[in-house]
Amino acid sequence: MRRVVVTGVGVVSPLGTGNKVNWDALTAGKSGIARITRFDPSDLPVQIAGEVKDFVAEDFIDKKEIKKMDNFIQYALGAAHYAMEDSAEDNRRKC
Repeated sequence: MRRVVVTGVGVVSPLGTGNKVNWDALTAGKSGIARITRFDPSDLPVQIAGEVKDFVAEDFIDKKEIKKMDNFIQYALGAAHYAMEDSAEDNRRKC
């Protein structure tokens, strides 16, 4: 049986980008659901969704590389960045 150890978490979600932003929004009871803004949803029966609105890809990825990636890959790289930061903070707390 393999064991897995989670050393850090990183979150990019409709509640916000970053662990603290997400936690603060979650504990305040905020919702990440709102009217769709990325495209015109007027012809659709549902016009709400959970969109990531505050993500700035340039904070995590070189500008040249951003054009080559779908949004979900950019979000994954942002979340990985925060997970690495969180992991380093956790290791400092243990020392």
